[in-house]
Amino acid sequence: MRAAAEREIISRPSMNNYRVFLKGQNFLLNVNGTPKRLGFFTTRFVQANSRDGAELLAVDLIRSDTWLRDSVLNERSDPPRIFAEEISVVDASDVPDVQGGFSYFPMDGTDA
Repeated sequence: MRAAAEREIISRPSMNNYRVFLKGQNFLLNVNGTPKRLGFFTTRFVQANSRDGAELLAVDLIRSDTWLRDSVLNERSDPPRIFAEEISVVDASDVPDVQGGFSYFPMDGTDA
């Protein structure tokens, strides 16, 4: 019985804490009544089994942000994009209690 329990522990992938620095591009958003094409930077902290898993979880957190999702004016033929710029393993003590916000920047051709 002990050997089976040891195998189960050994075969389980360990979860790490990751800091994922993300970049969003081509977000058409209403800024003071005018559609503007913006990008953003943000950081998300996630627990995952791998760097790839951390990226997927962090991008999903952004996609599920209610305010951002409800604010996007893009047509389906011109979708916004989100991708990880940097992914690093961090200690649990470095993970904040609250996720950060967004730092927006104008894209080329700011006006839609």
